[in-house]
Amino acid sequence: MDPVYAIILAGDSEDRKIKQGSVIENKAFLQIHGRPMLEYVLDCYRSMDLAGIGVVGPPDKLADLKGITVIPQQGDMVANVVAAANAFQGGWLLLSSSDIPLITPQSVQDFLTRCRGADLFYPLVSKEDCLRVFPDIQRTWVNLTDGTFTGGNILLIRTDKVPIAAGPAGDFFAARKSPIQLAGLVGITTLAKLILNKLSIRAVERKMEKILGLDCKAILSSYPELGTDVDKETDYTIISNKISTAK
Repeated sequence: MDPVYAIILAGDSEDRKIKQGSVIENKAFLQIHGRPMLEYVLDCYRSMDLAGIGVVGPPDKLADLKGITVIPQQGDMVANVVAAANAFQGGWLLLSSSDIPLITPQSVQDFLTRCRGADLFYPLVSKEDCLRVFPDIQRTWVNLTDGTFTGGNILLIRTDKVPIAAGPAGDFFAARKSPIQLAGLVGITTLAKLILNKLSIRAVERKMEKILGLDCKAILSSYPELGTDVDKETDYTIISNKISTAK
């Protein structure tokens, strides 16, 4: 595989769900056991053999990072990815959210090993695997003919394919937490198949390929860490306790 560059998306994104009564300006810097969430994600990628690591976010808050390429945040998610593609050319972008502090090198390497034969790869984790490790976690589940899954919080895409996908990608990022909204973007037939549990992984891949203009492939992962983000207060408590237990 050509060089892989990890890109952590840590731009400002106001949150009011993680701590009731509090406004968090940027989840990347939310403290868990005295460390910003971003640092846990960086630990993972620093321990891997990658061509480089970039963080997209507010430059003033990232100035002290060592050995990391800081990419000033842009207007929205898609613009941030385009900026990352401009900074790292000639390989692959491993896009990652900053709110997955349980991510491990093993989970990422397993994903990368399976990424062959397409331009864009996205991990799916079965409900069984998620509940096996996190029995109390609440995730957004999608019922497909192949099983029940949640999406991961990483994505691998060829750097030179980012401009092609940038146009239609914004709608998908906005709807990624809602299976119904996501299906609605791809047509009534797809929406009906989703509701009737008659939509397959391959059908989703084909639809994404048609819309994005790229060869797309879902990767089945048995590592729930890839899909376990801090999205609400219960997530914060469960993940914080998991980190504390692992110490």
